[in-house]
Amino acid sequence: MKLTSLFALPLSFHRPSGAFSIRRQLLSLSLLAVLGGYALPIVAISWLASQDRRTVHLATAESVYRSMTTNGSRSHNLEGLSAALEQIISPNFLAWAVTDQGVPFNAPNQIRLFSIPTGIPLVRLNKIAAGSDGIGVFTVGGRTYLTSSMPLIVGARSIHVRFLEDITPKLAQQRLLLILLLVAAGLATLFTGLLLRPVLVRGLAPLHDLGLQMQAISSDTLDSQRVLVSAQPRELAPIAAAFNDLLDRLSASWERQRGFANGVSHELRTPISLIRNYAGRLQRRAQGLSEQDFAQLVLIEEEAGRMGKLVADLLALTRIDANRTLMPFEPFDVARAIERVAERLRSRCAGRLRICPGATQASRTFALGDADRFEQCLGNLIENAQKYDPGGGPIQLRLDASLDRVVVHVIDAGPGVPDNEKRLIFERFGRGRHSGAISGSGVGLAVVRALMEAMGGSVSVADGPEGGADFQLRLKGAAPLHGA
Repeated sequence: MKLTSLFALPLSFHRPSGAFSIRRQLLSLSLLAVLGGYALPIVAISWLASQDRRTVHLATAESVYRSMTTNGSRSHNLEGLSAALEQIISPNFLAWAVTDQGVPFNAPNQIRLFSIPTGIPLVRLNKIAAGSDGIGVFTVGGRTYLTSSMPLIVGARSIHVRFLEDITPKLAQQRLLLILLLVAAGLATLFTGLLLRPVLVRGLAPLHDLGLQMQAISSDTLDSQRVLVSAQPRELAPIAAAFNDLLDRLSASWERQRGFANGVSHELRTPISLIRNYAGRLQRRAQGLSEQDFAQLVLIEEEAGRMGKLVADLLALTRIDANRTLMPFEPFDVARAIERVAERLRSRCAGRLRICPGATQASRTFALGDADRFEQCLGNLIENAQKYDPGGGPIQLRLDASLDRVVVHVIDAGPGVPDNEKRLIFERFGRGRHSGAISGSGVGLAVVRALMEAMGGSVSVADGPEGGADFQLRLKGAAPLHGA
């Protein structure tokens, strides 16, 4: 039995449909950490490579500049300087002189030997914004260049030496390296995900085990069974301790409610019986009463009977909760029990009760349980079907049996039970949407479920074959007693 309170719905643990998975979140965060661990070196490598290209460019430019300044014959005039600069041209590095008016001197001859497309106005290079290190970056024709300049005195003239470097091959090499790093990061992330999955499953196993221990605690063991806090990991120990504290408070509250319901039921049973008996006696001596007074006596007797049944149901529930309901588990004749209930309720059902062939004692079918409690459950279902089908449709009793299972059907022609209420109506004080105008306490079907579960059986409801509801009592099949 689940943890339940007499005046509350069952306490059960359901996983919401939109609930997140801790294991999935940990796996996602771990993979993000791995990707972040690779992203940081990639960004750092890109930045360091950019700084290295600038440093190498400045070092080359300074080397050329020192060569020009230390060789006075080369820097005596522009022609000698230009001739000297032509000798240092490489496929990726170019240098030329720029006059004090900003006009390149003899640069077209050098451009033809360089990778930069011809026709580019070199005057524009002077206008390229340079960084703090004096180096500018621009892209032409899909290729990327670094440019810088240094002042130089040639004779009596002040000029600049403009340097241009094609860094496209270096960028291509860096791009290839980054692609290899990204591939390595992807493979590492995949490998990490495959490796972390079993690790997380094993790491979260104590949490799963704790959940199973919590679910294993039922109403039968609520007073004695607790989660062993000392056996839990340090992170789960506070949760286990809090759960045990909750169980202690729930057990104390449940015991108070159970004692209250049991006491009130016992105190009400005697006066209700007296009211009903005296109302019946007054009806038998009703010669001098008016029709209105007689109808009021009938109403008093009916209401007293309904209250008496409610008190009996509450007592049955409290006894089952307290494990004080003794049920002898022995084979009994289900068909004979159906016949006894039908005979007892036939007059009250006004001819609506129909017993399908095979559901009488002509077909000897035995089940394991308690005959009296089974008859109580079957009677509750028949009265329930009569009450919720005001149209006066038939109430059919059908018996299905196999080697190990016996199922008794109570089929009505009422409005039926919606799918979302087929569990609710068996909860304590749970009533369906069709019960608004019908008197009832919502306890009868809860008693049926409690008694059937106490006998090792169950009760459920399905849609009837021709509409309505099909309530089913299920018990374990059994061989008949010797001599039965």
